[in-house]
Amino acid sequence: MSFDPILSSSPARPAFDDLDALLEVRAWRLDSLRILRLLGELDTLTAPRVRAAFGEILPARGGFGLIVDLTRLTFISSAGVSLLVEIRRRAGERGGRLVVVLAPGSRPRRLFDLTTMTDYFEVAENLKEAVRALR
Repeated sequence: MSFDPILSSSPARPAFDDLDALLEVRAWRLDSLRILRLLGELDTLTAPRVRAAFGEILPARGGFGLIVDLTRLTFISSAGVSLLVEIRRRAGERGGRLVVVLAPGSRPRRLFDLTTMTDYFEVAENLKEAVRALR
């Protein structure tokens, strides 16, 4: 398995008001799959960064799989969930399929369970499972 990095934003030096310290976005290709991994907090402040990263990796036409890996997310607000709904809709409009990776027992997983978002999204417990589901 070879990963083809598309973009990566890394925190230079953590600071309370520094958005780079709140969320790191990594994106890469794996064959026809596009993978976004989010590390940190997804909320109103950091959602625009994820939206921009998604826009950069979204193919123009269908036949693609998209994985959004939230296993390293420490916090997700309703704005973050709303963004994921938007990403799912936009991918679907272009014929793509989305799988969200949620670690069992994590805060994001509990939020998805409580809000029944697990009925709306295709969910995997790890990246390997998500890749398998889309192949």
